[in-house]
Amino acid sequence: MQMSLFKRSAISMALAAAALGASGAAQAGLVTTLDIGGISSNAELGSADNETRFVDLFAGARITGISWDVYLTADQPSWLSDIGVDVNDGALAGFSLFAGLKNDVSGSGRFTGSANLVDLGVDFFLGQDGRLNFEFFEYFDDFVGQADGRWDRGTLTVSYVPEPASYGLVALALLGAGLGARRRKSS
Repeated sequence: MQMSLFKRSAISMALAAAALGASGAAQAGLVTTLDIGGISSNAELGSADNETRFVDLFAGARITGISWDVYLTADQPSWLSDIGVDVNDGALAGFSLFAGLKNDVSGSGRFTGSANLVDLGVDFFLGQDGRLNFEFFEYFDDFVGQADGRWDRGTLTVSYVPEPASYGLVALALLGAGLGARRRKSS
């Protein structure tokens, strides 16, 4: 089940407004970057025709921010503003990002920005599988059965904070590595 496209679109407008207003960097924590080069923008959200990607993070990780530096192409009559990506936990939590929002034209363009999801009130937690999902889609499908546009190249970077137990494991690993290095140095 996914949040309605209308609600996700409202969230994406808030993300774009935040980016245009230089809302500042995403919440501190870890980051993961997804290379989006060559991904097609095919059909409306939820269609089996859409390309999807995923990144395995930590169970219970809190998704706190996103930044993007992407080059998009929209084939006429489709618009750059129609090209979107839905970032979600595989269930109800998530948001849609339209990097080219307000660019109601065909053609190509570069779009950059960032948004602090905590400040916008749209941060969310991953489920037990720790999987962050990306569905690339079109807000309006102009060419049924074929791509309306492309994510030519660029990256999406997601900021996240592992749940507390994961922090403990990371701390133990760093402590172990430090002790191992100290032991080797004293030998």
